[in-house]
Amino acid sequence: MEIHGIDDAVAFTAAKANKVSLADGEHCRVTLWCLEPGQEIHPHAHAGDHVWVVHAGAGWFLSGGDEHPVAVGSMVFAPAGEVHGMRAGSRLTFVSVTAG
Repeated sequence: MEIHGIDDAVAFTAAKANKVSLADGEHCRVTLWCLEPGQEIHPHAHAGDHVWVVHAGAGWFLSGGDEHPVAVGSMVFAPAGEVHGMRAGSRLTFVSVTAG
């Protein structure tokens, strides 16, 4: 078992979206993403499912050319193979759980 304080893991970088590893298991990976305003995780696809939960800030979930607003408390499920990305409108942190 692992218990993590998300606030303690937040780390922004000026150059690009910052990926902070929180946990790696046999069937999933948990990452904290930290984005400054305007930074983006370019749309891409993976073989595994993704769950993203916004921890702080606001931005847009990017999928198939569409932009969907997200903010604190938003949860996004992107099934395997679905194109997904994120752009920050303000300082944005979200937890990503990747299965597969």
